[in-house]
Amino acid sequence: MAGQVEKKIDPVMDGIEWSIVHFAGGKTRDKVFGGKTLGEISEKYAEDPVGKARWVKEAMERLETLANEETRCQLMEYCGGMCAGVAGRPWIEEAKERRKKHNTLDEFMKAEGFEGDVLYVTYTFEDGKRCHCIGNGLPAGETISRTYCHCGAGHVKALWEKVLEMPVKVELIHSAISGADECKFAVHLVEKEPKDFKCQICGTAFRTSKEQEEHLVLARAQGCSV
Repeated sequence: MAGQVEKKIDPVMDGIEWSIVHFAGGKTRDKVFGGKTLGEISEKYAEDPVGKARWVKEAMERLETLANEETRCQLMEYCGGMCAGVAGRPWIEEAKERRKKHNTLDEFMKAEGFEGDVLYVTYTFEDGKRCHCIGNGLPAGETISRTYCHCGAGHVKALWEKVLEMPVKVELIHSAISGADECKFAVHLVEKEPKDFKCQICGTAFRTSKEQEEHLVLARAQGCSV
């Protein structure tokens, strides 16, 4: 309609909502969002990073009463993976270029800091910053549940799966926004030989991470629950 201003949807909130719906269901989503629409939440906190961070903190607390730990971790990791597919593209391309300089995968992994089949990824912060996402809006002294930080684990997982072109498992060791001095993750190789990538929602298998990503983008564009 002419003259109508389109509401801007917060992309992180969008990812959280989408992940909750597909892993825990619409009823859980409604309870986590307190009956509010994505547009209402996005608009309310568009210019309020502290309010937005506190809303996410409370949303994670509600989620913890509604879904078991496995589901919570799974959906937040999925959310982080979607973010990595967009925000992480420059890093992925740079890492792929570094990989080309090595004759074997083992040589590349050693150069990147892998200790055997494990890589420890650490993020440190300065000037009071404790998170690279919404959580950074929390005032000093306030913390957020580790459930939220599994989004970061999913981000790291997606980055390394795209570079190595094989599945990895990422362990959240600790995070700054939940009380530690830094964020630390352990990236574990699942297999050293390329393996099928599976959609965590519908179970469809793909030979490459690119095929899996294209499947998810198309499903989401069509509004499918896969």
